[in-house]
Amino acid sequence: MRCAVAAALIAGLALSGCASNGSAASKGSDQSSNSDVLPTAAASGAEGKVLQSRTRIAPGQIGLEVLTWQITTDSDQFNQAMRTYAEPTVAAVDEIALRRNGYIHCAVKADAVDKFRDALGGSPLEMRTWLGTAPAWRELVNVPIGNAMVEVDGVAHDRRGTQAQLMARTWPVAMEDGMCIAVELVPQLATGTAQASRLHNANQLAGEVASSCRMAFELQRGAAWILTCDPGGFVETDAEAPARARDAAGLTGPPSPNAAPASGKIGARVLTLGAATLLAAPERPGARARRTVLVMIPHLPDSAFPVETAAKPMEPSQP
Repeated sequence: MRCAVAAALIAGLALSGCASNGSAASKGSDQSSNSDVLPTAAASGAEGKVLQSRTRIAPGQIGLEVLTWQITTDSDQFNQAMRTYAEPTVAAVDEIALRRNGYIHCAVKADAVDKFRDALGGSPLEMRTWLGTAPAWRELVNVPIGNAMVEVDGVAHDRRGTQAQLMARTWPVAMEDGMCIAVELVPQLATGTAQASRLHNANQLAGEVASSCRMAFELQRGAAWILTCDPGGFVETDAEAPARARDAAGLTGPPSPNAAPASGKIGARVLTLGAATLLAAPERPGARARRTVLVMIPHLPDSAFPVETAAKPMEPSQP
């Protein structure tokens, strides 16, 4: 069955990670026409302007372009934008598993991408990165977990020294009515340099693969695929809570007015897989966490079977 949707992914780009205020490194396809990142629009960061950068894309190239935004939208505004611009999708995904692991996805019309960004409250940064077509697995997002615990399919484990990654591969598919870009995404957790070194340009994935969160779809002309995370997947526990609970168990009556106030020290950070890959921790107390939004847009030829316009006519054979 045909999947009429759109997709998101990235290459050569730094993303913020929640676990340790880390960065997510995105790596581009070998088919990139030019990997130079060019500043455009308001590079000065003036109020009301968006800092944009893009890679050069040669005319006629086929493949996937990925836009990256960072937003601090509250849930009500985000949900309203989704209701307004989200389109019906057909994709091989487990919706329940994606939600449980903190991922949110939808399709929007390609010509409504800018309006969708504005409805989300805007993004101070818009990175445009050319991924092209990469049939081998590529690392799109790479975030160090730090000391956080990551919850996968409802089970949280200590992931010290682990990298949360979003892997992707893409390839063109010729259809009856034109060409589309097939995209496959899967999150995974890799531990140590040995596993990480096996991930680049690999036909098989190393590490712990979250197969329940696998996403597969086909991107047609005029559509874009959105992938982001649920900010509720980031929880910081109180470091002193266990000690206070033990003390309270042996007390009777009201607490002493001379008791020392809570120190505010942060205990364990517990993340969903979506938050581990696409959410940056608040920069200061009371601030909102920043969501990364990946917007995937296909670049396709005008015909499913392009022909050379300057082809010579057949010549009769010579006797």
